Amino acid sequence: MKRILIATLIGFSVLAAGCNGTTGNPTPTPTTGGTTPTSNADSTSGLKSIRPCDLLTDTEATSLGYKTPGEPAKVAASDGCEWHVPNNGLLRAGIRTNAGIKDLTLDGDKITDIKVGKFAAKKEEAGNGSKATCTIVIGVTEKSSVSVISTLDVSSEDTAASCERASKAADLIAPKLS
Repeated sequence: MKRILIATLIGFSVLAAGCNGTTGNPTPTPTTGGTTPTSNADSTSGLKSIRPCDLLTDTEATSLGYKTPGEPAKVAASDGCEWHVPNNGLLRAGIRTNAGIKDLTLDGDKITDIKVGKFAAKKEEAGNGSKATCTIVIGVTEKSSVSVISTLDVSSEDTAASCERASKAADLIAPKLS
């Protein structure tokens, strides 16, 4: 009987400690933790529910000169989709739900901070020494990203053309990431 009485008293004490003593409609006493965050920086922002080949519609891909439909392709930790340009390379969009921009190693000839839609991004020109390659990494959250990689024919050294392709595709992809 004593245990029940003690447990009941402790329960009431805990409940009473959470209120500020106002009569009528009691409200919880504010804590020192500040405000409740409205979004989680580690959230993947819905990327897990997006299929990589849905990042570009067939109409969008065709308007950029890519053969449709895109083909699913997993590379390392990235689920992706590839669209080919007949006799002139490909475009790959890859979703990383566990790696943000800061988690990736970019080693191209030139790395530039850019903005794609509302997202911070990085542009890597001539990644891995390939002048035919340009990568745009869109930081969706602190811990998630989408990479848009354009690769021209292997004999090409036109990095600017590759970056133009990647930029156009990234601009079409970014609105789907919100």
